[in-house]
Amino acid sequence: MRVHKLLILAVLAFCATATHAQLDVVRFTIQDGISDPALKAGIEKSASVLLSTLNSTVIAGKSKVKFDKENEVFFTKDGKKCLDEMWASSAMMCPVSQVTEKGITMQDGMVQVRNIPITVLAADDDNCEQELVLCFNGNGQIDNIMIALEEHRYLDVINAQISVKDFHRRQAIVDFVENFRTAYNRKDIDYINNVFSDNALIITGKVVKVDKKKQDLTAQSLNDEQIQYQKSTKEEYITNLKKCFKNNSYINLIFDDIEVMRHPKRDDIFGVTLKQHWNSSNYSDVGYLFLMINFEDEMNPSIQVRTWQPDKYNGKPLPRDEVFSLDMFNI
Repeated sequence: MRVHKLLILAVLAFCATATHAQLDVVRFTIQDGISDPALKAGIEKSASVLLSTLNSTVIAGKSKVKFDKENEVFFTKDGKKCLDEMWASSAMMCPVSQVTEKGITMQDGMVQVRNIPITVLAADDDNCEQELVLCFNGNGQIDNIMIALEEHRYLDVINAQISVKDFHRRQAIVDFVENFRTAYNRKDIDYINNVFSDNALIITGKVVKVDKKKQDLTAQSLNDEQIQYQKSTKEEYITNLKKCFKNNSYINLIFDDIEVMRHPKRDDIFGVTLKQHWNSSNYSDVGYLFLMINFEDEMNPSIQVRTWQPDKYNGKPLPRDEVFSLDMFNI
């Protein structure tokens, strides 16, 4: 655990015993993006209750997040379920006493607030500082919680739009990717099962050592490692993932280097390539994740192709032209 995480906990613990200090309380303010005063006030109250309760729960060393009866109204059933599943994977807290952000109204009428800093206590030293996305319904209740992409990566995707329709689709892609990532963190096997198409193509690469004894003389100069690819059905993938979730008390995915490509003839098909950092209690790796996402059903996009490749072999980075992308698949 990082020294600064210990310091945060020590300060908050001290403040919890102090008569007048309440540094565990987080004040949340919407700066822009919401014109309805009642909705704005509801969102501010809901977010403040969430972040303050996270801190007080960490201070008290409780295993579950529990809200006072009057504060339960700030969450929908789905929002509370999401929080409970995330907390079961790792306790988390807000390291600042004031958060000021803008609201983003989504196409479905939900409001998102991004860039909310949190410290994930079970994460390793390099990944404990993360950000949340909170999603609110029309009553200002928290309906969903996601681990956010880094802000500059989010902006890279959003700012690449070429039309209003493309802008909304890219918002939906970011939303999908962040939900997908958070589902692994909270071990939501039902969500993952539902977003994969029943006939999804799943390809996983692994680095294998070359047995030089079985090579002929002309192959002696080949590299010591190769990437071996294996296809899986959706059923096989979900079965293996259930075992992984059971065997790891903590899972944390980080997505870097996101690239989005729209199919040249199908404007409802997108390819998303990400550099994925997988960190869990038993295993860690880094590789390239590719998702082909079908948005034909706007409200229920599905993954038609998922591939994973190690980012290095033979001590060198995987060449970018070998990383799976949309143009490698016939649709």
